[in-house]
Amino acid sequence: MPTDVSTAILMDETGGHVESASVLRMFSFMGFPYNVLGPLALVLVPAFLRDFCYRVFARNRGEIWKQVRKVTGLGEAQLEVYRDRIVGLEDDEDTEIDLSWGFEVKKKEF
Repeated sequence: MPTDVSTAILMDETGGHVESASVLRMFSFMGFPYNVLGPLALVLVPAFLRDFCYRVFARNRGEIWKQVRKVTGLGEAQLEVYRDRIVGLEDDEDTEIDLSWGFEVKKKEF
């Protein structure tokens, strides 16, 4: 199973969505104002512009989050509890992932 988690993918009743479309469609499952802003952005912002911005953010997400944490004082997001819900990671507990993704480092015991 691939472990490339470099882009967001959403499978819903209308099919598969990647990059900005997947993130904005996920907003519909969130509360106000996201459930309004996501669908609105899908309609008003052209896909090429949304995807360009998504790729710039994705390429620099580690540095962006470091700065956000520095400014806001927020701690690390820990995704380990959601590992079984992430495609490609659900069955493979030994896969090591960059810490910037929010996963714990598991030390192997001998």
